[in-house]
Amino acid sequence: MDTMVAAELIRVLYRQTPAMLAANLVNSGLVSLVLWSDADRRILLGWASAIWLHVVVRGFQWYAYPAPPLAPTGPDAISRWRGIFTSAATIFGLSWGGAALLLIRGGDPLSLILIAFVIGGMAAGAIASLSCHLPALYLYLATSTLPLAARLLAGGDRTSLAMAGMCAVYVGALAIIARNVNTSLIRALELNEENRRLLANMDGEVRLRTRDLQAANARLENEIAERKQAESAMMAARAEAENANQAKSRFLAAASHDLRQPLQAMLLYAHALRRHVVGEKGIDALVRIEHGLDVLKGLLDSLLDLSRLDVNVTQPQIATFPLMPLLDDIAASYQRIAAIKGIRLETGPLADVAVRSDRTLLGRMVRNLVENAVRYTDVGHVTLSCHRSGQRVRIAVEDTGIGIAPDQLGRIFEEFHQVGNPERDRTRGLGLGLAIVQRLSAILDHPVSVQSELGRGSTFSIEVPLAASKRAARTAEPPGAAAPRAVGRRIALIDDDPLVLLALSSVLEGWGYAVTMAGSEEEIVAQFPQSAPPPELIIADYRLKSAKIGTDAIKALRATVGLPVPGIVLTGETGTECADDAKALGALVLHKPVTPNQLRFALDRLFGEQVADARERGPSA
Repeated sequence: MDTMVAAELIRVLYRQTPAMLAANLVNSGLVSLVLWSDADRRILLGWASAIWLHVVVRGFQWYAYPAPPLAPTGPDAISRWRGIFTSAATIFGLSWGGAALLLIRGGDPLSLILIAFVIGGMAAGAIASLSCHLPALYLYLATSTLPLAARLLAGGDRTSLAMAGMCAVYVGALAIIARNVNTSLIRALELNEENRRLLANMDGEVRLRTRDLQAANARLENEIAERKQAESAMMAARAEAENANQAKSRFLAAASHDLRQPLQAMLLYAHALRRHVVGEKGIDALVRIEHGLDVLKGLLDSLLDLSRLDVNVTQPQIATFPLMPLLDDIAASYQRIAAIKGIRLETGPLADVAVRSDRTLLGRMVRNLVENAVRYTDVGHVTLSCHRSGQRVRIAVEDTGIGIAPDQLGRIFEEFHQVGNPERDRTRGLGLGLAIVQRLSAILDHPVSVQSELGRGSTFSIEVPLAASKRAARTAEPPGAAAPRAVGRRIALIDDDPLVLLALSSVLEGWGYAVTMAGSEEEIVAQFPQSAPPPELIIADYRLKSAKIGTDAIKALRATVGLPVPGIVLTGETGTECADDAKALGALVLHKPVTPNQLRFALDRLFGEQVADARERGPSA
């Protein structure tokens, strides 16, 4: 491996240290809080104190790591800092492995579920922070999960043995994902280093030839020819740079898919556990786990969305649509959150107009502003309103929150910058909401402005172009209270990831659907011969094995049964390829990780539309 690439990998590794320390600090605190009333408090405090002490030590080591340009670049220095980090990761792994041995109590499913979920979540999160150095990741996975597997094996019953097997499969899958992420990252860094060197060489060559041209006018024709050659070389270098950017896009797509897969399974299994967990303590722990997974989903979505905007893979789909229903939906979705905080979420004057924009991206901008306002408002209200301003409509989000100091107004749209959150509380987000708003503002050409007074609140505004007329495409109505029953409805489910496939099947069967599972196009087609009843819905992952895609599997199954069966495509992709393929089939796209509520809403919507279509066709149909 190139020395510069190795140096960049170790810099990336240490940049992940704050997140790693925060995760260990927060999760150990949550475990201590949940188990405080039932566990041996001396053991619990000793275990938590060991983790917190190591967090402090690692914090000083992270602070001592030299910042560029003093960062280590020599092989010995890189090896030393890498060894320090590997040792720290191993100690953290041993700490969580120790939790499995010390804190899980026999006959108590609460402690087992809690520790297993936390260790599993920490193991999945370690892919993002430790994939730069595989030995550290492998040691962390081994030291944190093997004691859990050993504890499960010691149970001796079939359930414990099955869970131990699932633990081994889960760790193996994470190791494979980490290896793929590491390979992609190294390749991207190598391409970037090659481009940097090539551009540096070309810059020196152009400078030399320019001096020769100034010194020897007699060789003017030769120098012109050399300059043309240099320009050609620079075009080649630019093409290489574009290829490197495409490589980054491919890496982003792979990372998005691979990181979302285990989180998708965890979300679904947590929902499936609701049918089996009894008792107030067990239900309370499960609710906490689900909340933690929701927070993790939000953080992952924000990070990947920002990366997707940075590599310009988001293309707006401009259309005419009425603005008021979009704003009403956004206000309704945050009403309960605002009420829990004890503040009012109000809608001011809403102009009855149609606009020209991308409904999804504009909705994301407004949602981020409303969510930001609710998060930083503790007393008073948040008001969402819009009014016409010439040929544009101004959407305003006003709050009575903490406000923004004048010297901070220029920084609020920076990534990871948060006002009033110096302790970096992860429950208050990553500080990416306004950064995403700014990126989408540039893509849609919707100017964003802010007015704020410290201690009195802020007003964020978005200017959106009006449509030529109020006519807009009719949007689908959400399903009513009389949504179709799930019992007996047949669903064909296609996913090449066994963990996600089993999790989806468990949730769907728990809702009363009859599920037929398959890992590929060929398997699902073989399970629906002409004599078998056809499925009423097809759910397919977009990326399947052997470079196959889920939309092709949907087409093949439709052709086999001879019916235009509705389809849902699940994807963790960041580009537009999946959306284009699904649109051509008339299929719905859900982006991973999909929550059970999102999946249930999509099923109710699709089956509701089927019933509505049948009623419109009448008895003769």
